[in-house]
Amino acid sequence: LQVSRLILGEFGDSERLQDFERGILNGLCQVQMEEFVLICSSGAEDDTDNLFHCAGNASTIRLVDLGIEEIPQVPAWSKVKQLECKKCSFEDVPAQKLSLFKELRVLRITQNHVLKNFEQEFEGLSNLEVIDLSENRLTFSRCCSPQFLNCPNLKHLNLSFNSEIRLTGDFTNVKNLLYLDLQHTTLFGPGSYPVFLSLQRLIYLDISHTKTEVKSQCTFCGLNSL
Repeated sequence: LQVSRLILGEFGDSERLQDFERGILNGLCQVQMEEFVLICSSGAEDDTDNLFHCAGNASTIRLVDLGIEEIPQVPAWSKVKQLECKKCSFEDVPAQKLSLFKELRVLRITQNHVLKNFEQEFEGLSNLEVIDLSENRLTFSRCCSPQFLNCPNLKHLNLSFNSEIRLTGDFTNVKNLLYLDLQHTTLFGPGSYPVFLSLQRLIYLDISHTKTEVKSQCTFCGLNSL
């Protein structure tokens, strides 16, 4: 069977799909698809261990409103280029396992209200261009170079609508950023010293509603492309 898009589950959260037969995801191995969506399915979190074993040949995967607390095992041959995890139950950004998606270009982890920590590192994702971690409850420091090792093509980073982020001014590993969104997140660092010095290619910066008070004349030094 060949399909462009396969959706499994419910379209809304008013009535969740209750009868999720264990092992049903194994049938995905018989389907060639461009996009796979697993949405609002009660019980699905108990049967996702091999999710990417059969769905890993899809270029786009969306996991929406599931109770999964960690990323399932990732096969070495995965072809996933876009991955979205919306309203899941991660407590820490699962950067280590996500780094196994070597073809990944776009990653979105949003609206996860228990996601507070960003302690792991993304590493070796040479194709990664977009990361959206907005609308979570992240609180972390040392932003943003240590979190991204060998991710030279990262251009869009969205950390808006989180809790607290401390910027150290080290953007060495993400110096090719074009888009940085930090709005509606309490920030520490900007305004007091020039934290954006290495972001000379940045063309969009949003630090509105971040409780930033501009005290330094060099607050925006280095932003030569804005």
